[in-house]
Amino acid sequence: MAEFSLPRNSKVQKGKHHAAPAGAKQVRTFRIYRWTPDDGENPRLDTFEVDVSSS
Repeated sequence: MAEFSLPRNSKVQKGKHHAAPAGAKQVRTFRIYRWTPDDGENPRLDTFEVDVSSS
């Protein structure tokens, strides 16, 4: 079986991390794939932590 690698400009990089506020009870983590063809940067995965508890 052949193995192929992606070009350098399409490898997904680690993005920004947005933490949940202090004291969050139920935290759900979302990873969002982001890519803008106009800026010339590689795609990235941003991580968001969201408190899903109803206060």
